[in-house]
Amino acid sequence: MFCPDTPFSRIHWIVVRLSFVSGILIVLSISFSTSAFAQRQDLFDSAPPPLLVASKEELMRILAPADNEDKARLALEAMDAHLSKAEAAASAGSFDGSYTELGHFCAIMQRTLSALLVYNSNGRQDLGALKRFDIGLRRFLLRLENLRGEMPSTHEAFAAKTIHYLQDTREVVLKPMFADIVVAVPISDK
Repeated sequence: MFCPDTPFSRIHWIVVRLSFVSGILIVLSISFSTSAFAQRQDLFDSAPPPLLVASKEELMRILAPADNEDKARLALEAMDAHLSKAEAAASAGSFDGSYTELGHFCAIMQRTLSALLVYNSNGRQDLGALKRFDIGLRRFLLRLENLRGEMPSTHEAFAAKTIHYLQDTREVVLKPMFADIVVAVPISDK
């Protein structure tokens, strides 16, 4: 009665194909919308990142010496103090205080990096100060990992970002040591 050449059969197959394609599209759109909703909920559950600021007095004390070695040493001491305060606050359960101290830690790290990457009057960077800064930053990595492990999931995101900031800073500090400008050229040859 219904052979493949009849118009009803063609319409029937077209309807079946369209139903199948629309069913697949509906299933895919539902699966993608639920995963996007879950990601959106994670953003709402995390605490906002702290401000990356340090006090003017502290920055002036760190950046005041003319010698870059002293700047690196003072910055590492200040960063150590802020990280110790962050660890103490986290162990006391004050995760917002820990967050604030991590913001100070990152601000000092960024300002010191920009101060150490400046060329001196001879057109060179102080590689000794950069090396000291890198060695000092290495010590903080394990402490930051431990701090991140102590934090609840709502406060863990910025602690992980701080670790990434530290690793990126170390990478920037190490670049001048392996650049092609490392070989010192005597001033008489210029």
